[in-house]
Amino acid sequence: MLIKLLTWAKGYLLLRVKNNSPERFFNLCKKRGIFFWNISHKNIDNADEYEFFCSIKDFRKIKPIVKKSGTKPVIIKKYGLPFHLDANKKKKGFFIGLVLSLSLIYILSLYIWDINISGGYKYTSDIIIKYLNDNEIRTGVKKKNINAQEIERSIRNTYNDIGWVSAEIRGTRLVIKINETNMPSIAKKNIEPSHIVAEKDGEILGIITKAGTPLVHKGDIIKKGDILVSGIVNIMSDFEEIIRLKPVIADAEIRIKTNVLYNDKIKIKHINKNYTNKTKKRYNINVFNFSINLYNPRNKYDKYDIIINEKKIHITESFYLPFTINQIIINEYTEVENSYTKEEAIKLLNSNFQRYVNKLKEEKIVIIENNIRIVLENNCYIAKGELVLDEPSWRYKEVEAFEYEVEEPEINTSE
Repeated sequence: MLIKLLTWAKGYLLLRVKNNSPERFFNLCKKRGIFFWNISHKNIDNADEYEFFCSIKDFRKIKPIVKKSGTKPVIIKKYGLPFHLDANKKKKGFFIGLVLSLSLIYILSLYIWDINISGGYKYTSDIIIKYLNDNEIRTGVKKKNINAQEIERSIRNTYNDIGWVSAEIRGTRLVIKINETNMPSIAKKNIEPSHIVAEKDGEILGIITKAGTPLVHKGDIIKKGDILVSGIVNIMSDFEEIIRLKPVIADAEIRIKTNVLYNDKIKIKHINKNYTNKTKKRYNINVFNFSINLYNPRNKYDKYDIIINEKKIHITESFYLPFTINQIIINEYTEVENSYTKEEAIKLLNSNFQRYVNKLKEEKIVIIENNIRIVLENNCYIAKGELVLDEPSWRYKEVEAFEYEVEEPEINTSE
């Protein structure tokens, strides 16, 4: 395929020769390194004729052979780019535009024009894209300035409940796939020697120490900031004397009983949207993040919602361009005042509370006691009360150097 393309770019000819001794002509051409292809024999008017293809370069070498062999090749047809350009000399503007277009496409191919995020549930595309933007990774950035492996590492380190990340550049797209886990959102890993300290007031329900020195036991009452497991280990001698202090990364499974106040309120009277089925549509095109209005009718609606349908322009599945066509739909609505019944309000409050409970479960938090009740106060239904939780409410605090430095005993040199 490549050889055919190069041959077409250089140009070639379909030739015909008529000679009683064609062997002499072809042999002389062979000696001079002239190459023919697709040679065919034809008998026209009881005369032997031969047709074959030849490059422009080799055709220019035939002239001295024509005199020796008494053969004169006749050009039947011309093929290739040089003849096409020659036939369209008056269309220079078209070819200049074509070259400029191809150059523009090549330049655009050096940049990222679309970022695709998939696989997230808790961490939506908007959240990940905002994080990328904060780290100078956005559309319009050169592909050579993007390190896919660094993006993977950065996302994993920032969101520890994202267990797997894949970042890949495909054409002009940055494709990121994530896989979330059910790990608690509180980071439980550290790389420097650290203590484990309490994040809330509470009571120790259980503790299993894997590394470090435990300073609390089951049933102990703790305050926020208390060290639960020290990141300093005593290295003892055979005589039970401290030789030195060794800093480590404390590690433990700790459950803490904590209390939290819950409060959720719903007003009995509320506003509903009543859509009138009146709509207006606007269109604009976004070029290099600059918006150009294509159709922008006047909007006289007092209250309305806006829905934006975005269409990104791309040549192939992976070659996106910095052009977006937007359809903006404006839906008019009027506000209607309604009132919740007691049953509706309780159902809505229970639904909100269940979402709160599901969030706790995601973070490995267990409800021990539920003292929530629903009351009517000041034209509002309120779910309020106290929850008693069993949770891993702790964090790391790095060990300071002075904490494990042992002062050398002073040597008394006086008699």
